[in-house]
Amino acid sequence: MQHIELPEDYSLVLQEVSEHGEEELALLAETLSFEQSRLHHIIQSLQHKGLISLSRSAGHGVWIRLSSKGRKFVQTLWPETGLSYGF
Repeated sequence: MQHIELPEDYSLVLQEVSEHGEEELALLAETLSFEQSRLHHIIQSLQHKGLISLSRSAGHGVWIRLSSKGRKFVQTLWPETGLSYGF
């Protein structure tokens, strides 16, 4: 896997999403105490890097989950996570 460097707040987003399998955007902003605009910027960047994917559900907001590349990346950062869920 190619080397990807991320700022700490980007890593926090990946870690939080990996712990839950997926995360709703508004809840993620609240959990991490990030302003919505900052989180949107981080999400766009992570999506551009191919580390996450987004999906919309009717009436339930935007959901974030790790892409297969994102799961591999997280496993290299935090091998102890074990990421056993399958999507």
